[in-house]
Amino acid sequence: MPDFKDRLLEIHGSNMWSGYHVNRAIEFARRYDMTGIIFHANDIIDKAIKPDRYFSPNESLLKFNNRDGDTKNYKYYLKNAIDKITDSGLEFYAEVKEIYFAYELLEQMPGLRKENGALCPTDPFWWEFLDAKLEEFASRFPRVSGVIVSAGTRESMVSLADNRCTCERCKGYSMDEWYRRLIETMFLALDRHGMKLIVREFSYTADHQYAMIDAAREISDKIIIAIKKAPHDYYPTFPLNPTAGNCGGLEEWIEFDTWGQYFGLGVMPASVLEDMQERLRYYKAKGADGIMLRTDWERLLNGSSFNSFSMLNLIGGAELAKNVECPVEKIYSKWLEYGLLSPLEEDDTFPQTPSMPKNPNARDILMRFMQDSWRVQEKAIYVRGHVFNRNAQMFDRYFLTYFIMTVQHTRDHWDKGASRLVEPTEENMRAIIDEKDEAVRIAKSMRDYLNPSELGVSADVEKYLYFLLDAYPLYAEIFRAQIISAMYIRRVEVYKDSTYLEKAFSSLDVFPSLAERLGAMVDGHHYTNNVEYVLDKDRILRFKADCERVLEELRKKGEMK
Repeated sequence: MPDFKDRLLEIHGSNMWSGYHVNRAIEFARRYDMTGIIFHANDIIDKAIKPDRYFSPNESLLKFNNRDGDTKNYKYYLKNAIDKITDSGLEFYAEVKEIYFAYELLEQMPGLRKENGALCPTDPFWWEFLDAKLEEFASRFPRVSGVIVSAGTRESMVSLADNRCTCERCKGYSMDEWYRRLIETMFLALDRHGMKLIVREFSYTADHQYAMIDAAREISDKIIIAIKKAPHDYYPTFPLNPTAGNCGGLEEWIEFDTWGQYFGLGVMPASVLEDMQERLRYYKAKGADGIMLRTDWERLLNGSSFNSFSMLNLIGGAELAKNVECPVEKIYSKWLEYGLLSPLEEDDTFPQTPSMPKNPNARDILMRFMQDSWRVQEKAIYVRGHVFNRNAQMFDRYFLTYFIMTVQHTRDHWDKGASRLVEPTEENMRAIIDEKDEAVRIAKSMRDYLNPSELGVSADVEKYLYFLLDAYPLYAEIFRAQIISAMYIRRVEVYKDSTYLEKAFSSLDVFPSLAERLGAMVDGHHYTNNVEYVLDKDRILRFKADCERVLEELRKKGEMK
């Protein structure tokens, strides 16, 4: 019996609208004994459902002709995809953020906007609308197993958590009651059709983690809770998610990212297999029932685990979901049996021929490389466990450095006082620079044991590996330079330490040469858009210019000690 009964592959980006990619996902899910496929798009239901209650067929055709045609197209596409998936013995789930709607609705219901232009999230209309939308969706697509929802987040179009409406009803409305109404409306609409509701524990702070869970528990014990592998988001350096095993008896699914939103986006590949195994052991002991494996990301086109070395993480997740004690060496072997794929020159819109290394030592060499790649990222694009990257990109402005580390992606809610480790004290700065030096050292040491020409791989994969041997040390050097400048500026801001003003200016001298080296590596080679996204030299130059601006402003202010 598998350790996790529900084992789902999640498509989160534009690939869900590619029949080729859907077929490939089905083939993978069947090959690795997964149980279902998820299409994750905030508006996936709204793409196919108007709903008819507010847009009659003739009015829709005559008044909103473009959307009328679009929804018809998406209905046919979704039905075709759902039929292929379910005919293959797999379940289909839609994943959304609610409340979402098409903008044409505001023309039909102009009263939803208040005098200040804000949408009113407490207008009773939204519960009626949500019920109508889900009722029509469930009726039109009866083979859907369920809907996964991020309820009322900052990424929703209508949310009390991100409310700008100033009406009296909003002022006195309970957040807990709002969540309860939203979840109850969705559950009742789906349950009428025998479909499941899975509520994501999607929170930015520890205080909010249990709000969704408490609301779901009050409504029905049929509701499933989806919990990310780490609190807030898919950060490999963050602690275990404390909500696991604390959902009041509700079934729990655990979410993992395999591609690498916070670890290289498949361009700078890294193994999170070992981290995944450790976490799954814990979550299994806590009673979790399912696993969701995300393969791409909504904000990037034409890339996924399927055209990168991140296939290791996807295969690993599928294997560990069946047996958390599966030896990692066996999983690395399965990865090489599947074959290596390069994201360098061919994007994810058409087939590549996987390359299976001929060298009998390839598994051990590439296992060391993928593990070292994570060690580099852990010490380069994280700072003492804190997120120090913009979705695997280097920074393009100073503000984001400490904002991401200590505010937007702070550890403090789950690791009290963690931000003290990145304050610009003399002791911390020495430790952080040592950490970055170690990242550069490990990246450079990869050449000591990896010679791509000896692996017996295709020319495309060999070229990509040589590219990585050049790119990884530079990637680490760039993040090293950026944290040094950021710390020195922060030191001037917080401690008014004049001795660091000139040090901060001097620290910027390295950036033109770093940008030049990165540009020589990437520009003009016609690499994929995702390579250019992760390795964008212009971000380095913008970072330098912004740091100069900040330092000049600090110099003008004076107030130094």
